[in-house]
Amino acid sequence: MSTEKKQKKQKSVTKSGYKSEITQFLEELDETIHPDSPARQAERKKYDDINEKRDNPDYEEKKSKIWKGF
Repeated sequence: MSTEKKQKKQKSVTKSGYKSEITQFLEELDETIHPDSPARQAERKKYDDINEKRDNPDYEEKKSKIWKGF
């Protein structure tokens, strides 16, 4: 492919400030849904815990009393 064709193709692919209909819909939906619902709080806590385990090499796993002795 010639350099001129590559440049033309690259220019047509860029999206400056474009938002698709689905992106707009999801942003509107996100605004109308209660942002701190119990389900979202649980997901946020779950991923915070996962990230803490991943990013902290000194992370101490909380021991469950149920599995103590196994």
